[in-house]
Amino acid sequence: MLRLDEVLPVLLSLILLGVDAGIAQQPPRAQVDGGVVEGSYYDARSADAVFKGIPFAAPPVGDLRWKPPASVPAWRGIRAAKEFPPICPQRLYSPEYYAGISARVGGRILPQRPLTTSEDCLYLSIWTSNFGSADRRPVMVWIHGGGNNGGWGTQGTDNGESLARQGVVLVMIEYRVGALGFIADSALTAESPHHSSGNYGLLDQIAALRWVQRNIAAFGGDPTRVTAFGQSSGALDVTCLMVSPLARGLFQRAISESGACTGPFAALKEPVTDHFAAEDSGRQLAKALGISGSTNVVAAMRSKSADEIVNVMSQNYGIAHEVNVDGWVIPEQPDKVLNEGRQLSVPLIVGSNADEFRTLAGSFPVASMAGYSEQLLGALGNSALLRAFVPRLLATYPASDTAEAQRRLFELNNDGFGSGARYVARVMAKARQPNVYFYYFTHVVPTPGGQALGAFHTGEIPFVFGSDMGWPKGPDDLSLRNAISSYWVQFAATGNPNRRGLPEWPKYEPASDRYLELGDTIRVGSKLRQRQYDLLDDAQSALDARLSH
Repeated sequence: MLRLDEVLPVLLSLILLGVDAGIAQQPPRAQVDGGVVEGSYYDARSADAVFKGIPFAAPPVGDLRWKPPASVPAWRGIRAAKEFPPICPQRLYSPEYYAGISARVGGRILPQRPLTTSEDCLYLSIWTSNFGSADRRPVMVWIHGGGNNGGWGTQGTDNGESLARQGVVLVMIEYRVGALGFIADSALTAESPHHSSGNYGLLDQIAALRWVQRNIAAFGGDPTRVTAFGQSSGALDVTCLMVSPLARGLFQRAISESGACTGPFAALKEPVTDHFAAEDSGRQLAKALGISGSTNVVAAMRSKSADEIVNVMSQNYGIAHEVNVDGWVIPEQPDKVLNEGRQLSVPLIVGSNADEFRTLAGSFPVASMAGYSEQLLGALGNSALLRAFVPRLLATYPASDTAEAQRRLFELNNDGFGSGARYVARVMAKARQPNVYFYYFTHVVPTPGGQALGAFHTGEIPFVFGSDMGWPKGPDDLSLRNAISSYWVQFAATGNPNRRGLPEWPKYEPASDRYLELGDTIRVGSKLRQRQYDLLDDAQSALDARLSH
């Protein structure tokens, strides 16, 4: 029997729709935080609805800049939700990234919708094929990548219609990025009731997930079956949310594509391994903005335009702006939480692509073979603490000349993605989470340019969403797309990706170390790059051991 709180949103949606034999079909409308929103239909059925640009928090402008997201102000009347919102302030390099991939693989350069940036950017968009229905479908909340420095919800995807048609309610969110989303500063810490600064982008993601809990039933979604999924920095953020007490209860499954919350991370007030204190970033930003001597530095920083801050950051790449251990959103080092099994225990899909780094770095200049070991240490992120690993590094990534050293250095950087994914799979399995699934994406665009790039970073996104990126397709592309999206949707529905008609995906167990290869042939493998991943795990453990001293 349906509860009253389950029925009311549906009744209200039906009333707002004007469902009556004698009334023409109106655009889809729903009651959400703040008021009524009106979307559009993306297909002939009245259940197929899309709502673009629904606010889930107040605009983080003026005094709300560098503060946790505030509640949505109410509006009168019906608010249109038919256009994508502006994206959060950033340097717009992301369109160049996808256009560059298409050019390199010999594909079509697809037209980009005009992009505008604004600090008023805390919006989400929803695709549903279950609008107006009394039943509830699983919900998937997409957290985009972009290094937590850029990106937007629909980046790398046409839209969410394909996943919605397969039986989920899809939500794509925007969140603050770059300095506006992740800068830490001592004055910001001092004014915070939580004695915290930075991680504003994570707080936006948490606010969006809370919005989903309160409102998604009006769109046919089930708030008890929410999957948080993301790629690259979005995947890192998903796994960071798994160690944040603020996110508990907000999602019941997680998917991490090419990113993981493995540290150590910077802390607010003291250096951590190779990281400066996170609050140093705010001091550097104030200096770059020319306001270091101001009586009220925070007020002076808030008086600067978003464009000024983005421009200054683009000229000062050394100013860090990333997830930090702030004592509130991320109370302690994520590795410590993961290793002790105290993270949110939810079913998890985690994995990486075979050639992640080919689209992230063009080359790795090595001055001479004499400097090769330093290059290897630099790729690990901390040359001082990991010097004892040099012999193992040279044995695992041997090189006899500069050209080979460049190839090996690429392998090491690339293995960082795969070893991070396996690390998270292992700690989840050790914490006795029974539904952990590890994958390795190997599909290559079938052109000479595609062969040169391999299975690159972001290459799996169109297979997840069923979107057309303009890349040339091979004979197995359609079946691989259908398989990957079906695995993802089935996982969102049940916490287990296996369903009839798909190759069996075994649960991850450290002893067997099995994974599913997602390529032109889908098959089970085991002990993926075991020697390399074990070395990187040991280096990770050596860094983590220093955190307890």
